[in-house]
Amino acid sequence: PRHSTPQLHFPDATARLPFPATMKSATAVLLLVTLAAFVAGGPTCDPSWKRDLRKALKTYADPACYSYVYKIDAFSLVSAEGPYIVTVTNRAVSGVVRQATNSAVEVDGFYTVPELAAKVQSDCLAGCPKVAPFRCIPTFDEAGVLATFVFDGDEMIADDEYTISVEGFFAYECPAN
Repeated sequence: PRHSTPQLHFPDATARLPFPATMKSATAVLLLVTLAAFVAGGPTCDPSWKRDLRKALKTYADPACYSYVYKIDAFSLVSAEGPYIVTVTNRAVSGVVRQATNSAVEVDGFYTVPELAAKVQSDCLAGCPKVAPFRCIPTFDEAGVLATFVFDGDEMIADDEYTISVEGFFAYECPAN
């Protein structure tokens, strides 16, 4: 598989450019053609993963303290140096350790479980309805925790795809202050 860097900037899906009146019919035709391509099996802004995400969010118990192993397959330093053990305390990432060396790293760029769910939603819907991602495949475990997330924003652009894996989710009672 190719390695790539996760996209960190999400375009404003609500931004709209005004179109001249003569462009409206061409835009409508383009929208219908695009919709037909989506129905025919292409990328879509309304995929089945939304149902899975809603079910996962209902299932997830939202413990205050937990840890998990985070892996990302992408063209990035984070990918090359991982996997990482992420610790969440009081629903905020409180520590990240590189598993291979047991050395601490900055917590920026790592996620709580609800933040991972939000990342799935924002990455998969960024650009919709104008442009849908080429591939957006999240899976969740029976506890509602993201298990894998395969993303490719555009089939024709190299290095925009990544896969996130979450393993070994372990909830525990938070330490006393």
